Amino acid sequence: MTEIKKENKDESFISIITILNSFTYQNIFRINELQNNLENNYTDYEIIIIAQKKVQTRCSKEIEYLLKNVPCVRYLQLASDVNSDVAWSAGLENAIGDFIITFDLSRDPIFLISNAIKLSKQGNDVVVGTAPENVSFLYKLIRPLSGRLLNLIDYHLPQNATSFRCLSRRAANAVIDTGKFYQQFFMQIQKTGYSYITLPYTAKKNNKKRTIFNGIKTTLRLMVFNSSLPLRMMSVIGFTGSFLACLFSLYSIIINLFKNDVVTGWTSTIFFISLLFAIQFIILSFISEYLNRILEEQSNKTSYSIIFEKNSSVMIDLDRINVLELSTSPCENKVQTGRNK
Repeated sequence: MTEIKKENKDESFISIITILNSFTYQNIFRINELQNNLENNYTDYEIIIIAQKKVQTRCSKEIEYLLKNVPCVRYLQLASDVNSDVAWSAGLENAIGDFIITFDLSRDPIFLISNAIKLSKQGNDVVVGTAPENVSFLYKLIRPLSGRLLNLIDYHLPQNATSFRCLSRRAANAVIDTGKFYQQFFMQIQKTGYSYITLPYTAKKNNKKRTIFNGIKTTLRLMVFNSSLPLRMMSVIGFTGSFLACLFSLYSIIINLFKNDVVTGWTSTIFFISLLFAIQFIILSFISEYLNRILEEQSNKTSYSIIFEKNSSVMIDLDRINVLELSTSPCENKVQTGRNK
């Protein structure tokens, strides 16, 4: 009976990444539920928990309980509280699975995992979860404008995209190789060039509404930290301003030549003011171009530090090894990840 059950399991290695900003026994219940689902469906898997600094100081007992009672958990404690984009990137860098899933413990249903992996195996290297959001009225008003601005920097995510993602191994490698920690994590995924497919679902209710302030803040962060286009736009505006200033200085000279009632000193004043503004605009344009070059050439320095990593002290099958029993997998996998290329 045990052998039949094992044969029915998917032999892909699944990595689940989740971020802990706080820790409760409800989290332990959800992680245990997640582990049971993975154990019933996959031969190899891992649950990677990325914990912010505040979790370590407040919840050490809960963490020890989790590691003693839930198998296949990797607990990575960060040295400081970081942005969620950095935390997701830290999890992705440490994941070793054929398929990597970013999972929100508080909102995402567990059945999404198997559905996302099935979609990915059909040839979709990136699966994006979408769910209706709780947003304010003003946020709905500015969303179309925000969408147009983000389209300018080649950010094309489906509406109501959540943090749930399923990445094939090759898509994950592309994110790690090309991304930078100051960039938005989900934009890094979109910038790899791999096509995506959406996976609609109903997320658990979120009491926090997205406000217009959050929308503006997110849009500005996406544009400034993920593209040099705003800097280039400022550069173009600077050159345009210098060009207009030169035109106005020429206009003042022409007026002085053809009209006799021009106020004394007006031409020279306008000419020198326009000339100085033209010089300022040109200087600012060159500064913008050099800033753009610095951003493009900036090295990928580490933006996070892991204090320690702890693993579950209990294992389900001590004899289990991370190799395929057959040289070819009977399951179709068009993304050709990991061990079954």
